[in-house]
Amino acid sequence: MTPTYYSPGLFIAHFNAGVRALDVRDPFNPKEIGFFIPAITDRTDKRCVGTGATEKCKVAIQTNNVDVDDRGYIYIADRANTGLHILELSGPARKVANFQ
Repeated sequence: MTPTYYSPGLFIAHFNAGVRALDVRDPFNPKEIGFFIPAITDRTDKRCVGTGATEKCKVAIQTNNVDVDDRGYIYIADRANTGLHILELSGPARKVANFQ
């Protein structure tokens, strides 16, 4: 397995809250060390709940997948058609995640 899976940094896709990077060196006290929330675009689909008169719709990011390679690049995909974003952790957060 890639060394990324043994990192003290954890990356989670959090739907309309984008992607979150967490420091889990103390698993009983995780700390957020970074985040990215993509902007909506003209291609972002609206999401609706309810039907008929109770239907409510909103255009929002839906970051659904995250993957990290051993170079520290973070790949996130949006299920509301906004696209793929390629990110790079920087600063002190990069050191926590143990990327070179």
